[in-house]
Amino acid sequence: MSSPTLLLVDDDKFVRNLLRDAITESGLEVRLLEAEDGQEGLEVARRERPAVMLLDLLMPRRSGLEVLNAVREASPDTRVLIISSMDAEPVVEQALAAGAVGFVGKPFHPLEIALAIRQALAH
Repeated sequence: MSSPTLLLVDDDKFVRNLLRDAITESGLEVRLLEAEDGQEGLEVARRERPAVMLLDLLMPRRSGLEVLNAVREASPDTRVLIISSMDAEPVVEQALAAGAVGFVGKPFHPLEIALAIRQALAH
């Protein structure tokens, strides 16, 4: 059985590196893909149909909420986890109402990311 695909979408390369390290160190066996902005993230999601997408909200070219809405249509089986410093309650509620399966605030702990991914894969 092949490993599930995870797509990391964040315009901050440092954050993508932290996410990649957290996933690798957690022992999760996944295929990792990355995108550096919302538009690229949407294009990769349409082409690859990842099992889980880790998605920032504030990005150039397309916001995380725009990407989330488009992915819900283009790849409805993709489970989207929002990873963002925008953790005000209305923003979280808006993302969850739009179809995100979870929300992890920045800064995050590596174990928190691994747990959220495991829950999304089991969702």
